[in-house]
Amino acid sequence: MAIEVYDEKKLFISTPSKKTGLEVHELINRSKPLDRNSSYLYFIQSHYFSKTCAIATYAKEVVGFVSGFISPLSHNTLFIWQVAIDQDFRGRGLALKLIQFILQQNNAIEFIETTVTQSNESSLRLFNKLSETLNTQIKREIFLDQQQHFLNQHDSEYLFRIGPFKLQKE
Repeated sequence: MAIEVYDEKKLFISTPSKKTGLEVHELINRSKPLDRNSSYLYFIQSHYFSKTCAIATYAKEVVGFVSGFISPLSHNTLFIWQVAIDQDFRGRGLALKLIQFILQQNNAIEFIETTVTQSNESSLRLFNKLSETLNTQIKREIFLDQQQHFLNQHDSEYLFRIGPFKLQKE
């Protein structure tokens, strides 16, 4: 399934595939300050987790990506792992549309979890906006501590739990 967004600009949102794995990897590498991973990971995500990931393409180039998975601990929880939007497409609400696309594909989801550092202002804005859009709350707690877990090599990661919410079937 694919949806067309911003008709005049030919921007499309769809599920990824193995064919887009390398392009996703390249987008992540261009999207500082995201943690970089091997291209293999993005092939795996784009193939095995395609229903909980979304890509945005413009003129057949990947310009946005959201990766996630259904939590094995709670089957009504989507964990959002990475959100990457090409510099030229930021500030247009594209990340929110990608997450909404994933939710449309997975209507049993009642909670979203993600981790965010306090310095990642764009992610803080995104998940606050998502909470507003879903008319629900965010619970925040320390998940990985800068000193205890990262030995001061990475900022603390806060777990955001958004929900509960019920999606309207379209």
